Amino acid sequence: MARLFIALDFDGTITRRDTLHVIVERFGTRGLWAQLEPLLRSGEITIEEAMEREFASVRATPEEVLQVVLDEAGVRPGFGELVDWARSEDHRLAVLSNGFRRVIDAVLASAGLAHLPVSSHDAEFGADGCRLVWAERGVRCEHCERHCKRHDLHGMWEGEELVYVGDGISDRCVAPLADTIFARAGLAEYLAGEDVPFVPFDDFHDVLDHLRGPVASAA
Repeated sequence: MARLFIALDFDGTITRRDTLHVIVERFGTRGLWAQLEPLLRSGEITIEEAMEREFASVRATPEEVLQVVLDEAGVRPGFGELVDWARSEDHRLAVLSNGFRRVIDAVLASAGLAHLPVSSHDAEFGADGCRLVWAERGVRCEHCERHCKRHDLHGMWEGEELVYVGDGISDRCVAPLADTIFARAGLAEYLAGEDVPFVPFDDFHDVLDHLRGPVASAA
């Protein structure tokens, strides 16, 4: 098998629940995502604008945020096994997220996976409000006209056979670069509509079972 670079989204991919939604539902305006998602999908607002609106109402200390995320988000089954397999086979694995570094670090540490490389945004939480801290993602992408995950991927990818695993809108631009895409939820719907081949997955046992065999794109 060729050496792989396995790039993974975090929220709703590595985690069973999107940590951003967990935080907003507990400490912000409940139900706000349902109002924003149609505008996001139609292109009326960007992901960054949606996140700014979501977190404008969040009031919580860092300790409160991390506790509710650890209690309610959870790592999707099989992720630890995938990480162990990748290490044993000398494949590289990295997390590319539109979420928050302090949250990602806490979840990975709780699963014994604090060593994984992560590229993401961040947030500063407090009882008086929340400030989003945007990562530097270079110039606007010529494909999606955003500062997207392609910038992060190109900074980490060393030319290996590329595997991408994701579930959401922030994965749409970067996923088609991969030799093999694993997709669920909204990303799967989008790729199917664009006739882009992908492998559906529910948990990381599905991903691992596929990767143990020949790596090839599959519809």
